[in-house]
Formats: sequence, structure tokens, C-alpha cells
Amino acid sequence: MEYYDNRLCISYGELVDGGIMTASNYKSLTYRKKMDVVRRGGGARGNCALIAIDSLPSKYRIRVYKAYPYGEDALVKEWIISNYHIDRDAISFFYDCDKTGFEMSDKKKWEYIVNASVLNCCIKLYGCARECQRLFGGKYSWGMMAKTIEMLRKELRHTLPTSISRFREKVNNYKRNGYGCLISGKFGNQSARKANI
Repeated sequence: MEYYDNRLCISYGELVDGGIMTASNYKSLTYRKKMDVVRRGGGARGNCALIAIDSLPSKYRIRVYKAYPYGEDALVKEWIISNYHIDRDAISFFYDCDKTGFEMSDKKKWEYIVNASVLNCCIKLYGCARECQRLFGGKYSWGMMAKTIEMLRKELRHTLPTSISRFREKVNNYKRNGYGCLISGKFGNQSARKANI
């Protein structure tokens, strides 16, 4: 499965050789224009034909999603990576002691900058209703988003929560309170100080 011309597609090999439909069914459906072939196969480059999944008849579409259950997750992950940018305002916020209220290590600053950048990307995706309809099949799915963010943990090295409710709470808190809500409560408090009586 791959993303071609703004549509999630499956190759001829995955469709026919994968046992989702027979070669004669494929020929019949393409001849009768019951599915969209977005890229023809063959040629000097050896391209394989790509078929738009949303154009498949429902019984074949169900088989595709059973055979490749993480196809939409890959699409969301690709969108997030292509729209992920380091937040310059977060850099200036976390490197300014006057704004944070205390000095942090560079490692901790970078962790918070990456978290802010990932959250900005999620908020951007939430705001793009058309993108959401194409990626999530009609509505914004917090579950799929949290699962995708968990898959991106190794690549982006963020420390955002993994549970759906905590992730959603973090996004809402970030939208209300900005960068300051990303700073852990253990920084700048007096809990570790010894009291002399």
C-alpha cells in the first residue's frame, strides 16, 4: 500500500497475488470502470498498477483492510512526518530562563521542544477537516492519533502520553496554556529541599 495522488492505493500484486481478488475479477472491474486505476502498470520503468482503495467495491475494500490493518496508520504517520517542523517559538521559550522560571539542561529543553512540535502537528491535523476526512475516514480519531504518536516515539524521541485520554488532555491543556504546561511539575518546586528546624 502506498499514497499516490492524494489517495491511499494498493498495488496489483498486493491485490491479486495477495488473494484479495482474482485476476479475472480485476480485469472485469477495470473494464467496467468499477474501480479507479490511478497509475497504470508496465512500461520501461517496470511500474506496477496502483488502484485507489476507496474506489474498490465494499467486499474487496473490507478484504484489503483485513489483510492490511495498518494501512491508514501508515498514511497518518506519513502525514505527520511530512508536516512535522521544529517550533522556533518553543526554542526561544525553553531557552529563556525568564519565561521558564528556572534553568534546565539542554537535554530537557530539547525534549520539551520536540513535544511542543509534535503537539503543534497534531493540532494542525485536527484543524484540517478535509485532511482528517481523507485520513481517518470521516472524523478525527483520537485513538488512531495516539497510536500513531506512539509509533513515532522512536523516530522523534518525544515523551507525550500513550493513553488516549491522557494524550487528549495534554493537547487540550497545551492549546489553553501554551508551552508552560509541558514543563514537569517537579522542576522549580521546593519538594526536595531539606527543612531545618
